[in-house]
Amino acid sequence: MKQLSVILLFIIYFGMSGCSSNKLLSPASKSSIATLGGAAITAIDLKNLQSLASITPALSKRRTVFVGEIHTSYADHLNQLAVIKNLHTYWKKNTSIGLEMVQQPYQSYLDKYIAGEINEREMLLGIEWYDRWAYDYRLYRPIFEYAQKNQIPLVALNVPKELTRRITKVGIKGLSKKERAQLPAYIDRNDKNYNKRISSVFSQHSKTKSKGVNKFLDAQLAWDEGMAYAAANYLKKHPKSKMIIIAGGGHVINAGGIPNRLDRMIGSKSAVILNNANGALKAKQGDYLLDSPAKKLPKVGRIGIAMKNTDSGVKISMVSPHGAAKKSGIKKDDIIVMLNKTKILDALDIRLFMEKTRPNDVIKISLKRNNKVFIKSLKLGGKPKSTFKMHRK
Repeated sequence: MKQLSVILLFIIYFGMSGCSSNKLLSPASKSSIATLGGAAITAIDLKNLQSLASITPALSKRRTVFVGEIHTSYADHLNQLAVIKNLHTYWKKNTSIGLEMVQQPYQSYLDKYIAGEINEREMLLGIEWYDRWAYDYRLYRPIFEYAQKNQIPLVALNVPKELTRRITKVGIKGLSKKERAQLPAYIDRNDKNYNKRISSVFSQHSKTKSKGVNKFLDAQLAWDEGMAYAAANYLKKHPKSKMIIIAGGGHVINAGGIPNRLDRMIGSKSAVILNNANGALKAKQGDYLLDSPAKKLPKVGRIGIAMKNTDSGVKISMVSPHGAAKKSGIKKDDIIVMLNKTKILDALDIRLFMEKTRPNDVIKISLKRNNKVFIKSLKLGGKPKSTFKMHRK
């Protein structure tokens, strides 16, 4: 459990790479360097900023372009969409989008979604979005919708979470043959700076400092090498295709996570776009830095419950003592049947319904308790005082 906790903290860290303003900064390599007490100070000439449009021709000559993100930053995802749109005007039908957010075994659902064979709800259920990724889908919806509208292939890059969790316990050498077959045969361990960075992250979150660090490193290596391998496989099968890859900033910074591995596999040189300077900016961290206005999603209304899918329906597993549900007399183990006129078959249905609500909205919720159905009216709350997860069982 301690190692799993470290992994979760690590995942949060590796989602960090976002920023705030409206233009695209010059490549870091064009920055001027000064020193103060021996420490390097990076200066960017604000009078010579470039627009995204102006650097797109150069980006379009690369076969792969990475755009980092903080997973919870809406501005970062809008920046990613802007890069996709700009490159699509050059690459046209050869454009593809690689996704850290979707795990490889669920590729068929992305294919069916792009082909129009299934709708958004069916796609999200199929890829188990809220169980396997968990971040608010509204952050990514504009990218998915643009891809579907323009028939741009979406490529699942991530390895199954069950595998990375297993590796944190037994390491890569401890995997069964069947488990090991899910990873590339060769995993590059030669990047000393990468290994040092990962070990440093582990030490920041582990009380034992060294215990488990090798398994932790193994999990990250499997993660990055596995995503690079999935992207390489797609590009090899589609020789004319080019790919924009969206992933957490920790996977792309210094090109040491996915980019260098992918470059090794397909014999090309990726461009790396960062969404956050994340401290002192150095040329080796990336090629460009996006700077755009901060933008947040609208706040949604909250019922104040946790829930889970069961054979009987979506069951309330916990009621917040401070939320709208408690005030309306909703209890643990109640089954949610309907929200207004929307029939609830899965916890995802509640997610999609709640996206359209705002704090202080009044809704009607149909519940089943002791085989009896009744209706409650409740005024939705805002930010919860405690956090609950809605997940698929």
